Amino acid sequence: MFEAKINMNCNEAIAWGAMASGVDLVAHYPGSPVNLVELNVKKLNDRFHGNVQFNNSLNEHVAALAAAGASFCGARSMVIMKHVGLNIAADPFNYIGYTGVKGGMVIIVGTDPGANSSTGEEDVHWFVPQFNFPLIEPTSVQECYDFTKEAYEISERYEIPVMLFIPGRLAYNYSSVEVSLKKQESKPKFYFEKDKERYINVGQQAVKNHKLLLEKVELIAKTESICKSHFNADAKHGILVRGLSYSMTRELIEKHELQNQVHLLNVDLVFPLNENDLVSFIKGKDVITVIEDQDGFLENQLKMNFFNFLKCSVYGKDVFPKYGEITIDQIEAYFEEVFQIEVVEKKSLSVPEIPERLGTFCEGCPHTGSYYSIDSVLKELNGVIGGDIGCSSLAPFRADWLMCMNAGIGVSQGMAQVLTDQPVISTGGDGSFFHAGALSLMSAVHNDINLIHMVFDNSTIAMTGHQPSPSEFDFDHHKFLEGMGVKTVIDVSPYDPKDFIQKFKDELPKKGVRVFWVKGACVLKGNDFIESRRNVIYPTIDATKCGSCSKCYKELACPAIINLKSSPDQELAIDLDRCVRCGVCNEICPNGAISIQNMK
Repeated sequence: MFEAKINMNCNEAIAWGAMASGVDLVAHYPGSPVNLVELNVKKLNDRFHGNVQFNNSLNEHVAALAAAGASFCGARSMVIMKHVGLNIAADPFNYIGYTGVKGGMVIIVGTDPGANSSTGEEDVHWFVPQFNFPLIEPTSVQECYDFTKEAYEISERYEIPVMLFIPGRLAYNYSSVEVSLKKQESKPKFYFEKDKERYINVGQQAVKNHKLLLEKVELIAKTESICKSHFNADAKHGILVRGLSYSMTRELIEKHELQNQVHLLNVDLVFPLNENDLVSFIKGKDVITVIEDQDGFLENQLKMNFFNFLKCSVYGKDVFPKYGEITIDQIEAYFEEVFQIEVVEKKSLSVPEIPERLGTFCEGCPHTGSYYSIDSVLKELNGVIGGDIGCSSLAPFRADWLMCMNAGIGVSQGMAQVLTDQPVISTGGDGSFFHAGALSLMSAVHNDINLIHMVFDNSTIAMTGHQPSPSEFDFDHHKFLEGMGVKTVIDVSPYDPKDFIQKFKDELPKKGVRVFWVKGACVLKGNDFIESRRNVIYPTIDATKCGSCSKCYKELACPAIINLKSSPDQELAIDLDRCVRCGVCNEICPNGAISIQNMK
């Protein structure tokens, strides 16, 4: 038995909880803020000589099905994704509720109120009553560990998957966590027991299993209680919270000494709500205030499911915003109005207005040269660039839209069918391509659309922690694309813009689906081309030759090229501490002002 108290964040705590529960298979598609759960399970598996299997899935749909398959055989599984990934996994999750599971199956979803690590925020709580899976929301790092273990127990008790939602602000919190791991005993061989009535969900059998699922959920609502009740249960004002609202609300109640005036109930099992807990909480209240992030899922459940018990006023999203993260200042302002407390005016610093800082690529990133080459051809033609999610979206001024994964090729092929005077190209990384971009490309081929799609292959899923990409290994993209029906596949290097631009110009007037495969490894993971040049090449800018055209500074937008003078004057130089010697600036300089000294 290993026991310890360790400082860790929520990603690590969930991993410890999974290992303590004897997880057998982890399937995931990487996404912040829970992209490090799988990595930490791997570390613990190596440390304690475990036998956990890993499925580095190419999208969330596959991850959900892989985890379910293991659970059907009696293995304990975990599937990990971020909130937008739940959209992709929604189809299988609906059916996994009908079949149920044998081994415990826990679904970890990283949510992101305020869009701090995502392109947008989305309240995925509304999926939960559609799936009819129990949902637990931890309020601390310790609870991430405890509730992961509890989720496996509930999952196997009712043969149903259990979800944990982890918001970004909690995911990156650190705290001391009490953990324990038992020595793993030899596990029985897993076995799939055939059961057509359970697993073949078609027509009336699906309806029958749906009914059984709803009966499970009703039983859980009557039986399982996971909540925290504080202060005066006889108070006329009840405050109902979940997730991150709990700690802020409790802190303010204690700070303003409102303990006798309120009854605070934090619901950890957010779906289904425990009937006894909620009926007891509602009884005798004149006012109930629901404090929660985003759309008002808890408030909605309270009003719908306990309508017959509510004899009081209920406040929630008519007081607090439906967007962004709820803040302690918003809660305190509400308390000030309702409880007539005196809030000490906070001293505000005079902060100058700071212009938005747009994202940019790392020094030497292959996407820098790729977008420069694309812009050089399309800017004079008023061409359209479809953008995708991933590192290629870090510079948002490059693409003409940024939405969800695979929106680059998806939206572009619709535009390409209706635009006659503007060329349209789509872009996306290798991660997006293998996620679902390949299927979108097949659709373009099937519809015989005139479209150029550019795959930025940096051989890794770089944005979320360098998870492996299929192109990192022995992958022949020519055979793969030709097998899909793509007749024209062109290899280009992001570090050779002249060749890239010429080949792009040659292909623009042609017809059909054409794929540019742009190969250039991520500089943060290790790039042999750049590493071979770093210590022997020293580029400089000759100010007497520089014509202030700004191609290297503004159009290429390499962060290693700096302006020594404030605008409108300009004197450019290369910061050699940041420069990785990719050589693209030298290739594109029209004045020969950038020279490269080879110290070999």
